[in-house]
Order: sequence, then C-alpha cells, then structure tokens
Amino acid sequence: MDKRKKQPDSEIERCVICGKPTEYHADTSIDKRDCYVEGAGQLCRKCFFEIYLKNGNEGTN
Repeated sequence: MDKRKKQPDSEIERCVICGKPTEYHADTSIDKRDCYVEGAGQLCRKCFFEIYLKNGNEGTN
C-alpha cells in the first residue's frame, strides 16, 4: 500500500484558462514547469497546445 499522502487540490496549480488541475504544485518553480506563460500563469497541456501550437506560435514557453 502506498503510504504517501495525496496532495490536496488547493496545493495543485489549476489552468488559468479551463480551471482543470495541472501536474504542478503551487511551490514548484516556474523555471521547472512546462506550459507556464509569464503574465498569465499556468496552463494545462491541452489549453497550451490549443493556444500556442495550433495557432502557429511555436517556440513560446
């Protein structure tokens, strides 16, 4: 049985577009995150790819 405690949702960053939980905790440095947009915040992978890659804005991260 896994004895690690599950982190509460309040400590998990949520996507600033859709509100779904991301894979990052609030205390994770933005330098170590994918799909973080300065001035906006954390995006989930789905929203990030729909906004930045689908529209031809490759290289923005």
